[in-house]
Amino acid sequence: MRHHTARLAAFALALSLGPVAALAAEDPVVARVDGTEIRRSALENLQKADPQMRMMPIEVVFAQLVDVAVAEQLVLNEARKLKLHDDPKVKERVEEARQRIMQDAYLRQRVDAVLTDDILKKKYQEIITKMPAREEVKARHILVETEQQAKDVIAQLGKGAKFEDLAKEVSKDPGTKDSGGDLGFFGKGEMVKEFAEAAFALKNGETTQTPVKTDFGFHVIKVEDRRKADAPPFDAVKDQLRQMAGQETVVKVVGELRDKAKIETFGPDGKPVAPAAPEKK
Repeated sequence: MRHHTARLAAFALALSLGPVAALAAEDPVVARVDGTEIRRSALENLQKADPQMRMMPIEVVFAQLVDVAVAEQLVLNEARKLKLHDDPKVKERVEEARQRIMQDAYLRQRVDAVLTDDILKKKYQEIITKMPAREEVKARHILVETEQQAKDVIAQLGKGAKFEDLAKEVSKDPGTKDSGGDLGFFGKGEMVKEFAEAAFALKNGETTQTPVKTDFGFHVIKVEDRRKADAPPFDAVKDQLRQMAGQETVVKVVGELRDKAKIETFGPDGKPVAPAAPEKK
C-alpha cells in the first residue's frame, strides 16, 4: 500500500509541473556531435529533470547543460553503432518506458480537465477559511558562544545599553549582526523550538532575562511587535494547490478504475490470494 501511494504521489508531482512546453518558435542548434544536432529544447528538458538546475536561469547553467547533452549524445551514438536498439532487454525497457509515459499522459489529461483556475481558487478559499490566523512576532536577537557572555549582555541591557548597538558589537550571527539583530516577523514554526518558545512567551518590548540555548549558541531575544499574518495570495500558492489537488485527483481516478475492473491478485508462490473479509459496520 505504501509503495502504491508513493507511485501515485510521483505521478501527481509530475503533473504539478504542468504540460511539457512545446518547442519554441526558434529552437536553435546549440551543439553537434558527429553531425547529430542538439537543440536548445533538449537542454530545457535536461534542466527540467534536474531539481537544482530547474531553480536557475538557463543562461547560468547553459555550458553545463551543453556538456551533459553532448555526453549523452556520444553514448547514444555508440549504442546505435552496436545496434543495441535490437537487444531484447533494451526493447523490454523501452516498452516499460512507453507504458509509463502513457500512464502519465492519461493522468495528466484527467487532471488538466479538472484542475482549472476556478477549481483551484475555490479550493484556496476553502483552505484559508478553515485556516486559523497565524501569529507572528517581530524580534531581534544577540547570539553569543557561552552562557556567561549572554548573561553579560543581559546585564548591560539592564544598565541601559541599546539592544541594536550590542548586537552590532558582540553578536555572532552574520545574517543579522549588521542590522542590530533584526529578524523581522516570523511564525513559531520558522525557528528552532527553544528559540520560538522563548520569543513567543515575551510581550512587546520585553527581553529575555535568562540566556536561551540552542544548537547555534546562546541567545538574548527582544520582541518588538506582534501581528496576525494574512493568508498568502492565491498566485503564491497556486503550484502547491495544484500538486495537492492533483494528488487527490489521481487517487480518485485510480479508485474509479479499480472499482470498474476485475482484479485478481496472487501471492509470492503464485497462488490466488483470498479477498479480504468486508469490514463490520
